[in-house]
Amino acid sequence: MATTAGQNLSLGKLRRACDGNNSYTAQSRLGQDCGGTTAASSNVKMSDFSITAVGNLSGFAYLWELTTETYALSFTNSGSRFGPRIGTRADNFSWDSTGTLNVSFTGSHQNATVTAGGISNANTGTGADDDYYAAGAHNQSGSLTVKFAEDGQSDGYNDHATNYNSNRTKSITIVDAYGGSPSCLLEGTPIDMADGTTKNVEDLRVGDWVVAMNMPGQIDEDEDNWRSSRFPDEKTETFTQHSASVQDINFDFAYNYWDINNGAEKITGEHEMLYKPIGEDTWMWQLVPGMKVGAHLMDKDGNEVEITSLQNVVDNDDGFEVVQIDVEPLDVYFGKSFLVHNKGSNDNPFD
Repeated sequence: MATTAGQNLSLGKLRRACDGNNSYTAQSRLGQDCGGTTAASSNVKMSDFSITAVGNLSGFAYLWELTTETYALSFTNSGSRFGPRIGTRADNFSWDSTGTLNVSFTGSHQNATVTAGGISNANTGTGADDDYYAAGAHNQSGSLTVKFAEDGQSDGYNDHATNYNSNRTKSITIVDAYGGSPSCLLEGTPIDMADGTTKNVEDLRVGDWVVAMNMPGQIDEDEDNWRSSRFPDEKTETFTQHSASVQDINFDFAYNYWDINNGAEKITGEHEMLYKPIGEDTWMWQLVPGMKVGAHLMDKDGNEVEITSLQNVVDNDDGFEVVQIDVEPLDVYFGKSFLVHNKGSNDNPFD
C-alpha cells in the first residue's frame, strides 16, 4: 500500500513499533532496525509498515467454559511488513475483558488465544452436596477488548489510522456447559487414528493424530461464516483422507443424544455433520435435529451413506458422559462412522 496524506513518516517511531526502542529520536536504519533484514539488496519501503484503519475483532460469540479459542484483530490496507514486524509484537496490543467474563489471554498480539475459566454449578445455598444448577444457569457475559497502540504510545508511526489507540470489542458469552454439551460424542465412541489404530474418544490425548478429511473450499472455523460452506457432488471428488492433530479435549455431561442408523453414530444434537439433503446434490454442515431420514452423511471413504433412522435418546435421571475434541488444522474429523466438525459456536446453544 502507499502511505496516506498527512501521515507522519517518522523512522524513529517506526523502529519503536518494530523493536520497542524507547528513544524514537535515536539513529535508526529502515532495513535492519525496522525491516529486520541485513541484505543490501532488500527493497524496504516505509509504506510496507503502514495501515489505514484498525478493523474488527473476530471470533466465536459463544465460548464454552474450560475451552480455548483464537480471536483476531483485522487491519485495512496493511503493508507487506506490517504483520510480521508490527502485528506480531505483543507490546503493540492491549487485550482485556469486561463484564463477568473469567478469561485468560496468551499470545496476545494481533491474534490472542482466549481460555475460558470453569463455572461452578454447585448450589451451595442448600447445603446439599448433590444439588446443582442446570447448564446455562451461570453463563458469563461481557466483551473482549483489544487496543492497538504501537509500543503502547498514542503518538505511533500509524497514529493516522482510523481506530488507532481505540478499544475494539467483541461481545461474547462463556457458556456454562454442565449438562448441556456442545458438539460431543458419547464415551466409548471408537476414533480411527492416523497410524491405523483405534482409540475410544475418552482415551485420546492432546497431540494424537486422528483420521480427518482435506476439504478444498472449506471455510476455517475462525471465520463467522464457516457454516455457509457448500460442496457440490463434483467438489467432493477432490476430498482426500488426511489427518488432524487433537488440540483440546473436554469431558462433559448430557441428558440426551442422537442415535443415527442404529448405533452407527451416537452424538449430541449440537454437533455439526457433513450432510446432503434429500433430492439435492450439494453437501453442507447440519445439526442432527435438522436432519431427515433419506438424506445422506459422508463416511471415511468419502462415500455417501443414507440416513435410515434417527432416534433421540433421553435419560433425565443419570444422563450420559460425553467427550468433546478440537482438532487442527482441518477442523474436521471422523466419529465412529461419519464426518463431523469441530466445536465452536456463534449461536446460543440454549435458545
